[in-house]
Amino acid sequence: MNRIPLLILMTLGLASASDPSFYEWFNRNISLFQEARYDGDYRIFTLHKNSEFKQIYNTEANMNVDLAFVGIREKFYWMFRGELRAGLSQSHMNVVLSPYSMSYAVIPTFEYRFDRMYLSAGLDHRCFHYIDQRPPDPIVYWNKAIIGLASPHHRHPPTAATFLSDSSWNGWGRFIWSFTWGYYISEFFGLIEPYKLMTVSRPHYLHDFQLTSRYGVLRWGWGALLLNGASVIGMRHSGDGPYWSQEFGIEALLGMRTFDTSVFVNYIRDVGVFNSKDRLLAVGVRVVK
Repeated sequence: MNRIPLLILMTLGLASASDPSFYEWFNRNISLFQEARYDGDYRIFTLHKNSEFKQIYNTEANMNVDLAFVGIREKFYWMFRGELRAGLSQSHMNVVLSPYSMSYAVIPTFEYRFDRMYLSAGLDHRCFHYIDQRPPDPIVYWNKAIIGLASPHHRHPPTAATFLSDSSWNGWGRFIWSFTWGYYISEFFGLIEPYKLMTVSRPHYLHDFQLTSRYGVLRWGWGALLLNGASVIGMRHSGDGPYWSQEFGIEALLGMRTFDTSVFVNYIRDVGVFNSKDRLLAVGVRVVK
C-alpha cells in the first residue's frame, strides 16, 4: 500500500520533467495528499446487563484517520481510512483497565463528490484480536466490498466546521448522514483460498446495510448540540436469520482553537452480533482535527 503513492509520484515527476505543459495540466487538475483528518474518542461503559459484560466492557479507545491520496479536479478521489479500536476490561486477577481486545480496519475507497452527495466504492478489511484469553479466541476477520452514499460533511472534522462555522443553519443543513451496503467476500472466483477472505467459523456474515446520522438540535457561538444514530441490519450465510445493531445518543460539540472536541452519551441495542454490546451505555469524549 505504501509503495503505490510513491510509484505515482515518481512516474508523475518523470513526466513533468520531460514535458512542462504536463506539469501545468497536472497542477490545475491533480491534487496529492490534499486532505488528512483525524478523530479519536475514549469511552466508558456502564449499565452492564450481566457479570460477563461487566468484566469484558470497561473502557474503549478509538482512533481513526482519513487520507485523500489523489484527487482529480476536486471531484474524484482515491481515499484511505484506517481504524484502531482498543478494548480494556477487568482481568481474572481483578486488574482494572487490562487489555482485552484490539481491532483494526484498512478501508481503501474511490469517491466521487457531487455537490450534494458523495458516492464511494471500496473494500473494508477488518480484523478482531483478543488478548490473553483462555481458551484463546480465534481471530475474526473479513473483507467486505462496500458501496456508499453520504452527505458532503459526514466525516467528523467537516461536521465540526459545518455546525460551528457555516452560515447556513436550516433543516437539511443540520442533517448529516451516510448509507453503506456491504457484501462479505467468501470466495473470489477460486483465485483466493476462502479462509484468507473471511473467518470460516464466525460470524459468517453475508451482507448488511448501515446508516449513520447526526442532527443539529441547537447551536451557539462556540458549540452545538447533536442527536446521533447508527443502525446496522444484515443477514448470515448460515441461514440463522438477521442480525442488527442500533446505537443512539446525544453529543455536545465544542469548538477549540487548534481542534474540536465533544462529549457524548450513547445507548446500544443489538441482536445476533458476534461482539455484542447489547444494552451498554457509553459515555465518552471525542477529539477531531
